[in-house]
Amino acid sequence: MKILKAGFVFLFLAGIAIPLVLLDRETTISLLERRPLASPPKVFVNSKLDKKRLARLPQQIDAYITDRFAFKNRLISFMNHVNFFVLHKSHDRKILVGKDKWLFYIDKSLGDEFANFKKSNLFNKAQLKAFMESLTLVNDVCEKNNIVFIFLIVPTTSSVYPEKYPFPRPKGISLAGQLLDAMPEYLRGKTIFPLDYLVSKKEEHTQPLYYNNGLHWNKLGVYYTYELLFDKLRADFPNLPEISFKFTPYMDPGEDNYTMIWWGMKQFGSFLELIDVKPENGWDSYYKYIICENVPENEFNNVIGNASKKGKYGVVTENKNPSLPTALIVRDSYFVDLEPFTSSIFSKAEYVWTQPEKRNIDYLDQLAQKPDVFILEIPERALEIIPMVEPGLFPYD
Repeated sequence: MKILKAGFVFLFLAGIAIPLVLLDRETTISLLERRPLASPPKVFVNSKLDKKRLARLPQQIDAYITDRFAFKNRLISFMNHVNFFVLHKSHDRKILVGKDKWLFYIDKSLGDEFANFKKSNLFNKAQLKAFMESLTLVNDVCEKNNIVFIFLIVPTTSSVYPEKYPFPRPKGISLAGQLLDAMPEYLRGKTIFPLDYLVSKKEEHTQPLYYNNGLHWNKLGVYYTYELLFDKLRADFPNLPEISFKFTPYMDPGEDNYTMIWWGMKQFGSFLELIDVKPENGWDSYYKYIICENVPENEFNNVIGNASKKGKYGVVTENKNPSLPTALIVRDSYFVDLEPFTSSIFSKAEYVWTQPEKRNIDYLDQLAQKPDVFILEIPERALEIIPMVEPGLFPYD
């Protein structure tokens, strides 16, 4: 009995001592929690005792130990696995767990996708008027400069796969549907909202058109949107090249950055079988990058990856066929996989993403050499942001 008691005492003391002895003293940022970790306690400033810091010393010590005790990340990761795989729920307010382990990104910082699904974000008359005024301004600038204007609305994952949401989508019109109904015919003819087409195409494949653990479409979903874009452009530019594509099934972990970085899961369930789409003779046979400076993502939100091609000065591609039309494309992260397709049909294309000085209609209007095509791409989940800014400004996430 004494040995047993001594053993319990030893295990208790070890359980307290080991996490303290093995404190993480190196890490400065917790990607799992998306915040900086507490710094070591300090009571001196410029070699002088700081009474205010001294008074806060107990709180400093508590915060430092709480943030850095050994095995903390493993415990967080373990609980995340239990929540997801056993309890089928999300610990993260940014992510909703749907049916068949689909994840839906619902953080409002990137547009309110949850409200979009619930159809609770419809515009009032003033907001609808402001949206149309902004869109009309863009169209007027394009018409004045003889530029073909295309407004591309990218459907959210929950719009294309509502059956994977944990509860039914309400009946009635959506925000995108409200906008399309309110558009005059000439603007509607310049708008691509591929929801119905993508929903019809998903029935033809066992592979999904969107990742089941992120918020983006994959190459198959991108390809079908490109088909609609190509057909619309072909009316004005009949010399666009007909590209022969090959469709290759492959195994992909999906957008595992979400679960790996945010949840501490090295692999999200099983790999997805997806379809890779690219030209028979490769993308390199059509275009090259002439401006492309890769930049790292925000250290707390490393989703797209370090090679996301946002570029400090944007991204510019050049086609081997100089007779093709030129384009200026204002986009966001959904265009990452669409970029090779469009670069293959434009002689020169400039992609504007995180350059606020260029994300406005004045940049287009003041260009000395105007493009033949202007594409404004906005995700469905971010449409509600447009009436909140000045007409002709294009916010980005």
